[in-house]
Amino acid sequence: MMKIVNTILLSSLFVFSGQALAQQTVAGYQCGVEREVSAGALTESTYNRLSRIYEAIGEEEYGQAYEDLQALLERTRRDEYEQATILQAMAYVRAQQERLGEAINLFERSIDLNRLPNHQHFEMILQVAQLHYANEDFQRALEWLDIWFCVTPDDQQNKVNVWVMKASIHAQIEEFRQALSAIDRAITLSDEPKENWYQLKLGMHFELEEYPEAAEVLQILIDMNPGKKDYWVQLASIYVQLERNRDSMAVLALAHREGLLDRQSEYMQLASLQQEFDFPRKAAEILQEGLESGVVENSRRNWEMTAGAWYEARELERALDAYERAGAQSSDGKIDLQRAFILTDQERWDEALEALDRAVRLGGLSDSQTGNAYLLLGTARYNTGDFDGAINAFNEAAKYGRVERAAREWMNHIREQRARRGSS
Repeated sequence: MMKIVNTILLSSLFVFSGQALAQQTVAGYQCGVEREVSAGALTESTYNRLSRIYEAIGEEEYGQAYEDLQALLERTRRDEYEQATILQAMAYVRAQQERLGEAINLFERSIDLNRLPNHQHFEMILQVAQLHYANEDFQRALEWLDIWFCVTPDDQQNKVNVWVMKASIHAQIEEFRQALSAIDRAITLSDEPKENWYQLKLGMHFELEEYPEAAEVLQILIDMNPGKKDYWVQLASIYVQLERNRDSMAVLALAHREGLLDRQSEYMQLASLQQEFDFPRKAAEILQEGLESGVVENSRRNWEMTAGAWYEARELERALDAYERAGAQSSDGKIDLQRAFILTDQERWDEALEALDRAVRLGGLSDSQTGNAYLLLGTARYNTGDFDGAINAFNEAAKYGRVERAAREWMNHIREQRARRGSS
């Protein structure tokens, strides 16, 4: 366990003074009233003994040091200043031995004597709070912190850190509003607030479901640490929750530009938002990059989405390539039918025939898709001069009600064309 109490024991040999600035009473302490205590001094004998004991403590000989302090305490029962000094040292030793309950009791005995100068007296109050915190007695820790804040001026060097500790304690016992108030106080008092303070503040806003405030904190955290992906992703998620989808898209796009996105869900979310706001080219680029880098799973579904985005962007060659990659992983003819629609629209009949033959062969199409496939197949065969094959395909298409009329019109057209040729 880390050393909890950071007291310079030899400071007990000197006298300090301080003044608290609050204006109330806490546990009998008058906040805002300077504590007055007469100066005390150690006898030369006690001073020398303590010096030797402190050397043992410095060597981490805690057992021997504690026994020597007990013996010294017995010899100084008439001098409360000396007793308070020795009890403080004994408390420190017990804390180092992780005997926290005993350390708390000894510090409290020294505090009750009320004889040490302000600096040491107030520091012991804080140490008692810290020990209760370490002992997970959070309510008692908060009570002692209230005393410490009561008697300590705002310019106390470590006051900001104590506000952070108070915020952490409130957070642990789910007093989120009090935790937020304490961490806000720490941030206000500090010239250079730390990143983990804002992280605590962010957590409290999340717990209180204060999402606009959480977004503001995340913007600060991104400024402090722009390389931390979690901040960007969390901010994008909050914007979606606040129905600020365009802002969410902008945040994810910036994170991507910084090279921070490395998960499929992040790529898919960004692409989805870009398509929502009519940026199909950007969506296609993101999806293609994710697929080729291995971040996005190489699957039929993902290639089909990529193809659709390229098609919306009117990048037909790239759409065809993506559809072909999707079709290679497909057990039905639906993807090949999609390719065929694009190819026939471009009058690329040979390629269309290949796609349609595969679509019909694999099957798995709805009645509507099957009818369209045969109708397109007949059109492609007609345009490559295969009239018999076209008639066969149109005959198949005529079996499906939606395209029956178009199929019969095509067959009539072919028969009329043949008849004209035969009569000429």
